[in-house]
Amino acid sequence: MAFTYTKTKDTVLGNMRMATGTYTSASASTGGSIVTGLSEISYFNTDCETSQAATVNLVATTNGTVVLTTVANEVGTWIAIGN
Repeated sequence: MAFTYTKTKDTVLGNMRMATGTYTSASASTGGSIVTGLSEISYFNTDCETSQAATVNLVATTNGTVVLTTVANEVGTWIAIGN
């Protein structure tokens, strides 16, 4: 098993949407993609984003997809807010 994620919540906040979930980087995987279900992401964060060196826990967003770079065998939660 490599990088996996789950979306545990999808809710409306005023005129925005919020999606949250968990991710696991297993078997020496160093990240992967999270499809949030949003068409545009205004805010994204994980609970491990500042716990590692500058070369990992990097985030790149394109439309509603997040590419997350992690350390191997990391487990965390994520939150995305957008439209």
